[in-house]
Amino acid sequence: MWAFARPIARWMADQITRAADRTREEPMETIVGYCDYCEDSTAFSHIAIHMVNEEPPCEYTFCKCSKCERPAVFLREDVGEGFEADSFWRMFPKQERHIGFALPTVVRGSYDEAVKCEEAKAWTATAAMVGRALEAVCRDYDPTTKTIHEGLKRMLTNGAISQEISDWANALRVIRNVAAHATTASVSRQDAVEALDFLQSILEILYDLRPRFMKMKARHGP
Repeated sequence: MWAFARPIARWMADQITRAADRTREEPMETIVGYCDYCEDSTAFSHIAIHMVNEEPPCEYTFCKCSKCERPAVFLREDVGEGFEADSFWRMFPKQERHIGFALPTVVRGSYDEAVKCEEAKAWTATAAMVGRALEAVCRDYDPTTKTIHEGLKRMLTNGAISQEISDWANALRVIRNVAAHATTASVSRQDAVEALDFLQSILEILYDLRPRFMKMKARHGP
């Protein structure tokens, strides 16, 4: 913990000093994120931005909570569509969930909303947004898809997903149905968190690991 925190603290101090002598012509985008100290979603005010030209390019933003004024560092990456296409990920204090690869817009937005709901401990809303992300995955594969069940069946039949992934996704669909309908049934914390865990794994397989494997396979030939 301290091995990570000390370099961050030194970087923060350096950025504060640099920011005091620097002005920025364009307005800075307000970051809305979860503050562990306030235990609430809040706006974070920019102090400084540091760019790193690596692969992918990274944008580190040092800011403070508008309520308690405690510091935070957010990261977003340019994975091919510009920084604006990525969501901010809180590096300090550490945020557990993050997807650092390109996703279709609706899939990305739904996943990000699910994470925000989880942080707010809104379990029914978390499950509902997991279902929305899953539906977006199905429609990304086939825009004519009308239901999650139909979309998953087509993806399985056409070999786009394995039987195991189909089983995972259908379990998420069931939890999403509980969340989406006004009944006495409720979504537990465990179900909501695990639904988001499995959604993240499905997204990593479909949009990150599989494309990377195909590139590796192409490099080495048939």
